[in-house]
Amino acid sequence: MITIKADFNHLDGAGRLILSDLILSDLVIHDQTPFETIAASGKPVLFVQGEDIVSGTLVRDAIRGWCGEADWDTQDVLQGYPRPALVRAS
Repeated sequence: MITIKADFNHLDGAGRLILSDLILSDLVIHDQTPFETIAASGKPVLFVQGEDIVSGTLVRDAIRGWCGEADWDTQDVLQGYPRPALVRAS
């Protein structure tokens, strides 16, 4: 299983995640991400934004480059564990 950081608010007209539309620090990381290898592996992909998770696949767009084709029905269904805990120092 592979996780890829994404911004769920940046979608193209087909509802796909625009992976090249991230903040600069994330773009540096994605410049080194082997999207072609990941897409060819057939492994499940989870797109993550903070605590939100959605499953999907990588697709190559001739204009935008690599995009995430999210299965939006899985949003709010998948959860990361362990859940973050807020601890107060005594």
